[in-house]
Amino acid sequence: MNNFDTKYYNYASIPLENLKPFIENYASPVFLYSRKSLTESFNLLRDILPPKFKIFYAQKSNPNSKILKHINGLGSGCDTASLGEMKSALAAGFAPEKIMLTGPSKSNEEIRFAVDNNILSVNVESVQELNLVNEIAREKNKIQNILVRINPPYDSSENTRIIGGTGVSKFGIDIEQIEIFFKTLKSCGNVYLTGIHIFNSSQILDAEKILSNTKNVIDTAIDLSKTYSFKVKTIDLGGGFGIPYSDNETPINLEKLAEGLNSLVSDKKYSRFLDGVDLIFEPGRYLSGRAGMYLVKVLYTKNSRGTEILLADGGIHHLLRPALIGQSHPAVNLTALFEGRKGNKKYMIAGPLCTSIDSFGENIDLTDTTQGDIIAFLNAGAYGYTESMPQFLSHATAKEIFID
Repeated sequence: MNNFDTKYYNYASIPLENLKPFIENYASPVFLYSRKSLTESFNLLRDILPPKFKIFYAQKSNPNSKILKHINGLGSGCDTASLGEMKSALAAGFAPEKIMLTGPSKSNEEIRFAVDNNILSVNVESVQELNLVNEIAREKNKIQNILVRINPPYDSSENTRIIGGTGVSKFGIDIEQIEIFFKTLKSCGNVYLTGIHIFNSSQILDAEKILSNTKNVIDTAIDLSKTYSFKVKTIDLGGGFGIPYSDNETPINLEKLAEGLNSLVSDKKYSRFLDGVDLIFEPGRYLSGRAGMYLVKVLYTKNSRGTEILLADGGIHHLLRPALIGQSHPAVNLTALFEGRKGNKKYMIAGPLCTSIDSFGENIDLTDTTQGDIIAFLNAGAYGYTESMPQFLSHATAKEIFID
């Protein structure tokens, strides 16, 4: 049995036969996550990064407990952005010293939990937050490590604004206001600044842009350490590593990225400063995205004014990203592929919700599709189940199955 086209997808090594039970015993929309795919993505990234770089999985991309446990076992740290994510990371086995807390609106409860559990770093995003972290740490007679998150004047040119941009941002402290932070820090005796955090772009596929941004972040750390006389021990470079979703997108050139990063950290201008400094990337989508597929069943087919429409039992209450970002996921008709059918058509694929935005996209190329076929949306392991709105119209939530 031939595999389906895996151009954008890490299921390449999984025979179609292994998906047969999910086709023949389909009961409801389901997310399938592949352990093998997660491992391949992590190892690919780990192998090309210089040893100085550490990987912290951005849990927000997919907090599934089995995924967290597996990624912890691979040696990753965990980037968290809520009380629930910190608790999930600890439950999955991540050591406190391998957990960071980020987010622009941290609650008192979240900061207390972080301090109580001795997590590696609270990444501070405002002067008011700095004062609160210091106050809570003082109450508990502790010193809490922090990074300062900065809103810089540069980014990696996101196609769709998700994180970044160079203008107004709810994330971090504007670099133009950083002096206020350092003045306030002098009176904070219960926090210890270990470095900086800049996460300013998402879904970047250009290795040159990642390299340029990495250099800019390190340059910012150097400048601040000189201006405000503090020792940098950690630089959190953010994430933003993208994956392709369409024919006009190609994967990150990892060889070029590896060459550039090795050249950067060995350059005399940087090597001395970076001695003893941990560099952190926090990929989420890059690790989990290609490890997931979302299966739906075609309940009805129809033609509306010349457009072929497939109506499925799953929709944006499970996979919101296509409607939110305006970009379809690659899709394949698993039933047709398994049966060896030929011939393709362009389809609009829509879900059961009573809103016109409940669509996976138009002009989606599929093998000729009939009522009852099972369709897989690929690259659905990141910002799929976790980003959607499962309570809308009170439909059942999608199942999640972790495949060994």
